[in-house]
Amino acid sequence: MESLLLIAIIAIIGFLVYYLSNTTKQEHKSSALKKEELILKYENEMKDIIEKYKDEPTVLTTKKIEYLKKASNQLHNNIFFTEQEAKALVKRLASL
Repeated sequence: MESLLLIAIIAIIGFLVYYLSNTTKQEHKSSALKKEELILKYENEMKDIIEKYKDEPTVLTTKKIEYLKKASNQLHNNIFFTEQEAKALVKRLASL
């Protein structure tokens, strides 16, 4: 009976050590890195739209406007971007 209790305690301690060691090893990205990844994502999505509709100028214009509205809304609600940064990024996306 005592040996079962000892085994159970050792198993619980082992599980806790394993669980805590795995959860603390997660890498946390800095806000600057997250911000840069978001900027690249928006630029790549705009480039994809441009590439997809390059032979249809009117559709391209419509799709770019739709995307710029969506991106602007997302950027203004994003905690990583200030109002000025969001506006600057939307301008940069519009110029692509």
